[in-house]
Amino acid sequence: MEHVRTGGRGLVLVAGMVLALAGWGYAAEPSGATPDREAILSQLRDVSLQGMDWRFGPDYAAYHKDAPAEKFPEVWMVPQKQDAGGRPYQIGGPWTKAAGDFSSTQGQILYVPDAGFFPVDRVTIIEWSNGCFTEAPLAPWHGGFRPEPASTKWKEAMPDGEVGTPIAMARGMGYWANNGLAVFSSGLVAAAGTVTARGLEPTFRFPPNKLPTAISITNKSEFALVTVCDTETHKGQVAVLALQVGGKQTRFVHEWQDEHAWSLPSVGLFANIKLLGYVDLPGMEFPTGVCAVGNDANNRMNGRDGNAGILREYDLAKQADRDVFFKGPNANYGSTAGFAVVVGKYENKAAFIDLQPLIQTVREMYFTTEENYQKTRDSGLEPKQWPHAFEVNPSWKPSVVKVIDVPRPTAVIASLAGGAKARAFIASEDGKVGIYTVGGLATKAPAATEEIVRVSEVQMGRNPTCLAYQKYSRDQIIAVSRGDREIAWIRYGEKDGEVIRRLKDSRLIDPVFVEVSDTHGISTSLLTVADFKGRKILNYRYGQLVFATQGGAKFGMGPDGKDDFECGGALEFPGAPFGVSATNVN
Repeated sequence: MEHVRTGGRGLVLVAGMVLALAGWGYAAEPSGATPDREAILSQLRDVSLQGMDWRFGPDYAAYHKDAPAEKFPEVWMVPQKQDAGGRPYQIGGPWTKAAGDFSSTQGQILYVPDAGFFPVDRVTIIEWSNGCFTEAPLAPWHGGFRPEPASTKWKEAMPDGEVGTPIAMARGMGYWANNGLAVFSSGLVAAAGTVTARGLEPTFRFPPNKLPTAISITNKSEFALVTVCDTETHKGQVAVLALQVGGKQTRFVHEWQDEHAWSLPSVGLFANIKLLGYVDLPGMEFPTGVCAVGNDANNRMNGRDGNAGILREYDLAKQADRDVFFKGPNANYGSTAGFAVVVGKYENKAAFIDLQPLIQTVREMYFTTEENYQKTRDSGLEPKQWPHAFEVNPSWKPSVVKVIDVPRPTAVIASLAGGAKARAFIASEDGKVGIYTVGGLATKAPAATEEIVRVSEVQMGRNPTCLAYQKYSRDQIIAVSRGDREIAWIRYGEKDGEVIRRLKDSRLIDPVFVEVSDTHGISTSLLTVADFKGRKILNYRYGQLVFATQGGAKFGMGPDGKDDFECGGALEFPGAPFGVSATNVN
């Protein structure tokens, strides 16, 4: 039974829990035994190929040892063409001299490397120019492929030059996010961008007693939340990192030009990272996943003339400009509330955390009075400088609202848009995806424990290792079943959910992660899959392609344009890929 006490915005601390170990290796059911701390820590520290394989849980072979061989379909792969300059493409053409509305999506691929290779590469996911569309993942034609160019700075941040193995990477998913943050087994947190938006590539290092396990970034790149195991205090915690953006330092036209811009809603061009403090997770020593969101997914920033604008137009030193973002045309540009969900596979728990104090404090400091704005002028990495560490200003420290039981949780995601329809989704190893209401966590109203309820569940393939956003949709998510080599689309309503599309392909040997691609100038739906044991990433298109700003040509999927999917291409790696984090290139 839960024992709770409430205070503030409905703070709930859960005590007196009996922790249950769900086993490790490929055990599918909880054992009910008391956790063996040292064994778990040993497994979490193991970032070898075998260790990372274990981390993702049972694969297809584990569930199908005695089953008849399954015949997988083969999704049609679009043939490759070549433009006049020798660059490959698949759709459109012929190549035109005028580049037109150039667009590409680029980002980082995480993998467990073979000996001699660095574990992060930068890849072009899609590209459109000169009338030609490339829907195969490729090495960037302009260079900067292997290793990730930011790796030079990352190595310099480590005393021995060893960054370790990446654990996960995140970007702000509610808006254009030029930079993402990768977290490594060494405790390093490091930023990376694209060919035209690298930022200052800042880094941060956790102390040796903080073992990182997962990372998430709020909608518009305001804060990063990293789950850690404290090996000295035996606590599970969430580290809250403030993110500074640097439009002025990098002369990036789309970003804030304020040199003291910390944790503002932005386009994610990072200049620095600061640890604000840690939030303890009651009853959870070994957190294994996190998703942090705000309650705003607005993709429009209004300029001074009422048309779409860019952040550099505004100077927060002026009261009139501050008013624009607090009560004027851009009052809804940033979030007013938010929450995080942390899952612990070993303890069979999920914790819901209120982020509204963080988000509201930033709004008040930057967007209200001259007095508040002046307090942000002394900014830096010292605890008493803005943004203030929790030990200096405890009032804006997030709080745990509720901890619930969830059997063997493997993945978590939450709605990017707030309001009454906001939901959290937690996948369990048996293939059930629970759908939860979150109530006041997603609005400016007080958070209430009784509003955090599992209202429905959807059955998909076994061992879902990833839940991903269906970009440009507010009622769909995507789930990856490692155990059944399947990708499923889940559509949800207020109280129910259903699988509406499934993808299987003989090329997908061991899918563990997916991400839907950003688009600009075109309209389509395309996802990239990390195939761990297949040692490759693959692109699949599952929506009509429209050259939206250049002629309006339309292309379906398959040889006759009538298929549900087509494979755009694959890119092999010297190792086992398990993560993708990409964004539109400005």
